[in-house]
This record gives sequence, C-alpha cells and structure tokens, in this order.
Amino acid sequence: MVTGGQGGIGKAINRRLLDAGYIVLSGDISVDPARNGTREAGEAEIYLHHLDVTSLESVQEAVESATRLGPLTAIVNCAGILMASEAGSWDDEHTKRMFDINVFGAARVTASAIKHMKAGGAIVNVSSISCRLNDQGDLALYGATKAALESLTRNNAHQLGPRGIRVNAIAPGIIDVAMSDDMRKVATSEKSPLQRCPLGRMGTAEEIAECVEFLLSNRASYVNGTTLIADGGISGY
Repeated sequence: MVTGGQGGIGKAINRRLLDAGYIVLSGDISVDPARNGTREAGEAEIYLHHLDVTSLESVQEAVESATRLGPLTAIVNCAGILMASEAGSWDDEHTKRMFDINVFGAARVTASAIKHMKAGGAIVNVSSISCRLNDQGDLALYGATKAALESLTRNNAHQLGPRGIRVNAIAPGIIDVAMSDDMRKVATSEKSPLQRCPLGRMGTAEEIAECVEFLLSNRASYVNGTTLIADGGISGY
C-alpha cells in the first residue's frame, strides 16, 4: 500500500514495487472514490483507492481494501504537502494541515495497517532532507514535520521490531518531479540547496523508488529504525 501514490514519487514507487512482484494499492486523495478498486490505466496489478490520510475512516477503508488484494506486507507513507513559512510568519491552518498529513497521516496509516501485518513486513516513511538544513528558513515548519516523522520512524521500529516488522525512512533531496509553487521556489532560488549538490543535479523519482524498494526488501532485512538519505550529498555540506 502506497499513500500519496498518484504523485510523481508515488507513481514511481508503485511501478518499482510492481516490477519487484508486489500487488500495489495506490491510495491518494486525488482518486475519485468511484474508481476504488479499479486498476490504474496501463498498469497491471496497481489498484486505485481514494485515501485521505487525515481521516481515520478513510485510512481504515483503504487498508481493508488492500487486504482484499492479498497479505499486507509493505506500507509506504508517501503522502505529504509542503507549505513555505518563516520564523516571522504564522498560519494556523497551513501549519496544522502539514502536521496532520505529514506526521499524523503516517501514524494513522501505520496504526491501521499493522493490525494486518505479520513478521517479515516492512514500512517506509518518506521524509526529506529539509529537517537537516538549517539555512532554509522558508522550510522551517515543513522540516519540523519531517523531523517528527523520523522520530516516529525510530520509535515505531523499536515497538514493531519484536514482531518482525521493520520501519525505516528515506529522506530525498530535491527531486525532478512536478512541484508545488512553494517547492519550485525552494528548488530554483539562489540559495537553493541544489546549488551545493556535489552531483550537480536533481534526483529522479525512479532513484527514490529504488531506495524504497530496497528498504522494503529482504536485502535490507537487518536495517531497522534508520533514515536513508538520498540527496546527492547536499546535506553533507
């Protein structure tokens, strides 16, 4: 089950997991509920489902739908939003919405999904390098949501490890996908972290999807409670 599955990174994750042999439920708020359970056009074994991660009822419905496709073995919490903010500004509605989607949404999905997961299952939360960058003032609160998500990852790994369920996160850098206006401002400004990327380019959604598939796979069977940074080296400078 992939949340935020209709975004650029989400779609790449869906395809990579399909190639790895998974049956995929792609949950996203953009999916028309009338299409629940239908296959994505041109993609065998990728099924669509309307999913609002801010609603426990919606989350539970999507999880139940996923279990009807087969054993629930993997969760990718990719749903997220970015809204720019600075220390001298405040927007209650925007801030609460970011935390509700980026942090609490992942927690709702995890709490609902683990009831159906057995030993050998794995969860990957999609974080961001923004929580490691101190010079990106307009990402302060967005970064805070991702720092909270990584803390949740570590704590869930500790709690679920004894059950044989691994929990990890991936922190992408700037990825070449369709961007919101706020993200485009961050990516293209003169102080963009991309300016100091040793590889000199954005990452691709497919590169992030490869990392996610690795963390879910048995190749990472002893990797638990960590965050894999995939940013071309930005956060190391």
